Order: sequence, then C-alpha cells, then structure tokens
Amino acid sequence: MADDGIKLKKILMDMSFSLNHIEDTMADDRAILVKLVKQNNTIVDYLKQLEVDIVEDYEASVMSEYSEEEQKKMKKAKELKEVLNEFMDKKKDLKEFEDELKKHKDMLTPGQIGES
Repeated sequence: MADDGIKLKKILMDMSFSLNHIEDTMADDRAILVKLVKQNNTIVDYLKQLEVDIVEDYEASVMSEYSEEEQKKMKKAKELKEVLNEFMDKKKDLKEFEDELKKHKDMLTPGQIGES
C-alpha cells in the first residue's frame, strides 16, 4: 500500500512538472506570437505607405514625360473611362431592375396609371 502511495505521488509530481513545463512553453510561445503580430502590423503599415508613394511617384513621373497636349488627352481618356465604368454599373442595375420587372410581369398593365 505504501509503495502504491509513493508511486502515485511520483506520478503526480511528474505530471505537475510536465504541466508546469507546458505552461512555461505556452507563455514563451504567446510572447513570441505577440512580437510577430506587432512586426507584421509594422510591415503592413510600411507597405501601405510605400504602395501609395510608388503609385503617386510613378504617375507623376510618367505624366512628366508627355507633352502638355498628350497629358490633356490622357486625363480626358481617364475621365471617359470613369464615365464608362459608371455607365456599366448603371447598366448592371438596370438589368437587375429589368429582371425584377419580368418576375412581376403579370401584375403590370402597360399604359395603365395607378395610384401612388
């Protein structure tokens, strides 16, 4: 009986030691993870700033290579592209509206004006 108590005590002490070791390791891992997250956030912030600077500098350097007339044409083309994109968005909205009308076609009567 005494041997069983000693064996059980030794097993419990070994388990306690193992659990303490695991807790220490987890605390170390947690500290490392916190440092890594901070480093990653710093890198992301730096890259965001870098990307904006590169695009602005690139656009400025590219535009300076063209004559004033060519720059005006490029600006006009950019404006036209924006208008085209807006048109395509509205076209998509109109297509959705058309599909909705088709769903409720049986409730509509052409030429009939209803109460609002």
